[in-house]
Amino acid sequence: MEVTVAFPDSAPKLGLVLPPAAPAAALWQAVDLADAGDIDSIWVTDRTLAGTPWYEALTLLGALAGRVTRVDIGTAVLVPGRRNPVHVAHALATADRLSNGRLVAGIGLGGLNPAEYTLDGADRRRAGALADECIELLRRLWSEEGVTHPRWSDVSVTLDPRPEREIPIWIGGSSPAARRRAGRLGDGWLCNFLGPRAFAQGVTEVGQHASDAGRDQAALEHAIYLFAAIGHTRQEAVDVLEPAVLALFGATLETFGDACLYGTPEDWVSRIAEYAAAGASHVNFLLYSTDLPRDVGLVIDEVRPHLTAGGLATVPA
Repeated sequence: MEVTVAFPDSAPKLGLVLPPAAPAAALWQAVDLADAGDIDSIWVTDRTLAGTPWYEALTLLGALAGRVTRVDIGTAVLVPGRRNPVHVAHALATADRLSNGRLVAGIGLGGLNPAEYTLDGADRRRAGALADECIELLRRLWSEEGVTHPRWSDVSVTLDPRPEREIPIWIGGSSPAARRRAGRLGDGWLCNFLGPRAFAQGVTEVGQHASDAGRDQAALEHAIYLFAAIGHTRQEAVDVLEPAVLALFGATLETFGDACLYGTPEDWVSRIAEYAAAGASHVNFLLYSTDLPRDVGLVIDEVRPHLTAGGLATVPA
């Protein structure tokens, strides 16, 4: 049995979230395929004490910025509250310059390991306040001269060069506080671990928070970040993704799968259509794989062609 899925007037863009520490040869081959193909963006993730190998986010972002020629790049997400905001602003401005103005700064609180805040002398209990402060400071440092702040009261900071453009800031997280922050301060909402129905409710809430703050809710981007695996059969994808989910969250796909993207290319198209109907303008996927270039190629060749504005795709029920 087959069914036809439809996409709204604006089909969602696809973003490849790089695995935390893929071997360099496979990583760059996958990046080059995505940049040459129809992937719209490539993202890096931010952890230090993950309990598993993990590349440093800003280092990888800079390398990525110097390599790609077409796609947008971004952080999904960066935790500036545990860092010096001047150094963060400087690194992001540099990455934006090197990518010719194609950077999106996804910003969140982190939280899987509070010790990551302790390393930088930051108080995890103030994570929300630190994020608000950093968002304001990033925008000031990217646009003003002689920026001062109580954290560096005897220094006046002027970044040069500045970003190519006003770097969009997408607020990461699915909590009520993250939704309020996205509506109040963000250029977009980048949430994780939500199925399509919960995501749709979140889009509504973020829009209401934006309206309450006197902002244009129609101007906000809405992105979902999903753990993902792809295979020629659904079981191939399950065999790759389930161990990763179990290791990170102690959960099986039976309980966590609603917040993942996995299966055959047809499964992907059907699932992405659900998120598009729920209001997603971007679907970002952290691709777990035993052969990253092969699987990125599979997404480009057998998923991406079906994601067209106003288009229809026939997939197995």
